[in-house]
This record gives sequence, structure tokens and C-alpha cells, in this order.
Amino acid sequence: MKVLVTGAAGFIGSHVVRALLQEGHEVRALHLPHDNLLNLRGLDVELFSGDVTDPDSMAKACKGCQRVFHLAAIYALWLKDPSLMRKVNVYGTQVVLEAARNQGVERVIHTSSIARFCGQGLNRVANEESPFGLAITRNPYAISKAESHEVAVEAARKGQDVVIVAPTGPVGPGDISPTPTGKLLLACASMPVLTLPPTASNMCDVRDIARGQVLAAEKGKTGESYLLGHQDLTMKQLAEITMEILGVSRPVVTVPFGLAEVAGKAALWLADNVTHKAPLITPDTVAISKLGLTADCTKAVKELGMPQTPIKTALQDAISWFETHGYFENNKRLQMLLG
Repeated sequence: MKVLVTGAAGFIGSHVVRALLQEGHEVRALHLPHDNLLNLRGLDVELFSGDVTDPDSMAKACKGCQRVFHLAAIYALWLKDPSLMRKVNVYGTQVVLEAARNQGVERVIHTSSIARFCGQGLNRVANEESPFGLAITRNPYAISKAESHEVAVEAARKGQDVVIVAPTGPVGPGDISPTPTGKLLLACASMPVLTLPPTASNMCDVRDIARGQVLAAEKGKTGESYLLGHQDLTMKQLAEITMEILGVSRPVVTVPFGLAEVAGKAALWLADNVTHKAPLITPDTVAISKLGLTADCTKAVKELGMPQTPIKTALQDAISWFETHGYFENNKRLQMLLG
């Protein structure tokens, strides 16, 4: 089967590509012209340079494909032009779904986010029936992903075969950017003291998330959503497991939310007025932490057969990948990655 993967060069997207190749599918890997293609190096795929916000580009990308895995999105804590996030995440989803309809694609697997379901409170876990809880934070990413989620739901309601998957926090090899979780792993290796908020998140091996996407294409029900995750961990627990793997011992200080809010406001001011680079923390990310990122992901396990690799294995492989690709070697580069 010929399959299109948008966002194919990304952390999760590249693992979806690998999972599809393992199943014997022919993969067309959509990427932006300037994307780092390290995660696709050596794979037997058709590289396709394009943009999900360009209807002509997407029509060509979808042509001849039976399935589309739509993962392309902007995930950022801060952007100089916040409207770009909505353009890519919401309008881009509209463009992909329309192109898939017009080109006769049989099924679309749309990648939503835990951000659409979480935020139910630190003592409550989210599931696929949970309402959108992060609107109050005014976080542009969460809001744009919730809107794009509804675009996919509406398309399914109108008769298009769309299945929706919502990954939690991915961990594992190929975290090229890296993600906020990846930055925490690197911080465990380099920072003399770790300061973390008293919050928890659901974590999952990125390869299980990719496998869950493929299983959703095979077994998922049209219009249904599936949270792709595994284990809830506090940030302190995640750091302690990581330090155990690294063989290091660092003090871990839990920062009260009030102090984190002050730090977030200061970091945002610096980003807006001085550095013009994404900060490590913002007021809305602190607000998200206060609402929680935990989830019950048993639906995907029971209905799709999604695997559940131990988080420690995912962390070991993530650290090994960072070491292999020199993330620990250059301290100046490491400090730049950590902000």
C-alpha cells in the first residue's frame, strides 16, 4: 500500500515511517524544504518536499496514496509570529483532509495531542471522553491542536474515513530538536541542580506511539480518538530514572508553582524583548503544569493492541541516541539546546 506521512522528518513522524516500512508499505515522506532529514537517512522512502498549507503541494503529495498519516504541526512554547502555529496546525489540517478527499485517499490518520484531553487537574487523569481543559491557559499550541482535532472530527462526521490519535509525551531515539522531555534528559547530564515543577505527565516510548498509529490505521474506528501513551510520571520521577541510567546524582529541587509563574513571566519578557528565542518556561506552560498532563491510555491498548514498552527502556535508548549524535560532547552546544 502506498502511504503518505506528513511531518515525516520529525521525532514521531520518522518512527511512523519506520513502522510502515516494517509492514511492507511504500512510503512517501513529506518534509519542508529546510527540514533536517537525519531521521530519514538510509530509509527506502520517496522524499517529497512540500508544505501542508499549500493546497497544490498537498494535492500532488496525496496523489496515488491509499492512506495519509498527518503528523505535520508546529510545537513551540514561543513564536515570534504566533499566527503561524494556527496556520499550520489548523488550516494545514483542513488542507490535508481536503486534498485526501479529492485524491481518493481511503483513510486518514490524524495526529491530535494529549493537549486536547489533559488539564483535568493534578489528581485526575484524562481519557478520550475528557473535555478540552487547557483553554483557560490560552496556550497557542494547545488551542491550535484542539481546533485541528475538531476539524478532523467534523470531517469524519461528514463521511470522510478519519481516525484520530493523540500521543502523550514521546521518549526515545531520534529526538532531534529536542523536545522538552529530551531537554530534561540532557539537563540531568549537565546541570548541577535540577529545578522542576510539582507536576506529572504521561510518557511513552516513541516507537510504541508510532506502532499505535499504524494499528489505528488497521483497527481504528472512523471518528474515534485514541490516546497513545503508557505511564504517568512526575517530573522528579522522570529525572531520577534518567540519572540512574546516566550513573549520576544531582539534587532535584521542586519549585512551587508561584515561583515558576514569576520565572515564566521573566523568561517570556526576555524572549519578546531581548533574545527573540523560545524560552524554557512561559506563564501558560506553568498553567498547563498546574492542570496536569496525566492520562488513561487503556483504550488504545485494548482496542488496537498498542505495545507498552517500559519507560526505562525508552529513556536508555534516548540517552544512547543523544550520546551517539554528540549531544553530550559539546558543552557549549548543550547549553544552547537547553536555552
